[in-house]
Amino acid sequence: MLEYSIGSSMNRNDLYAELSLNRVQWGEVSLSKDRKSVSITIYPNDNGVLKFNCDELLHLIERAKGHLLKLEPLAK
Repeated sequence: MLEYSIGSSMNRNDLYAELSLNRVQWGEVSLSKDRKSVSITIYPNDNGVLKFNCDELLHLIERAKGHLLKLEPLAK
């Protein structure tokens, strides 16, 4: 099940929500200290981190969704 938990830390300047699937954290959503930007960080494996601006990622998802909805099925 997809879940989130809210966190804060004395070692960080932002507020964040940890994202998990079946109790395994796979990323987080963080709110900047000035509350003007939101970032999404994804942990694809133990060695890497992918970080995105939330607005840019949502815009990209909406563009991809719109494009997919315009396509015709490959087979009927």
